[in-house]
Amino acid sequence: MASPVERSSEPHRSTVSGADVDRLEPAPEWAGDEVAAEKFPSPEDIRAALLPEEAPDFDAAYEAALVAARKTLHLDELRHVLRAWRRVALMTEQDPEGHRRTLAAIAEVRRTGRPRPGSVSWNDLKAELGR
Repeated sequence: MASPVERSSEPHRSTVSGADVDRLEPAPEWAGDEVAAEKFPSPEDIRAALLPEEAPDFDAAYEAALVAARKTLHLDELRHVLRAWRRVALMTEQDPEGHRRTLAAIAEVRRTGRPRPGSVSWNDLKAELGR
């Protein structure tokens, strides 16, 4: 008789009647989440797709999420970190130089404390959108 726990075609994910037992892959919240999860199924795959300058940030976020999972016995933080970094990996793969420019712009704003020329504040944008 077959075991109720089956191995899917992905060796890192156990399934019971087709459900994701470890609950690391909830329903996507962004259209690219499914693509990102397929392209970057493991933390190793995610890290390999990142720009070298982002790898330390991924390592720190991943380690913090593992610590939280050990303390709480919940995978919520780990799932959140992997989903967020999969998105970064996908954007990096699609346009590495564009992503590098975005990182430079973020660093400039943090360094100077001034918004970039031509930018609009969140409050002004919400007002413009009527929200």
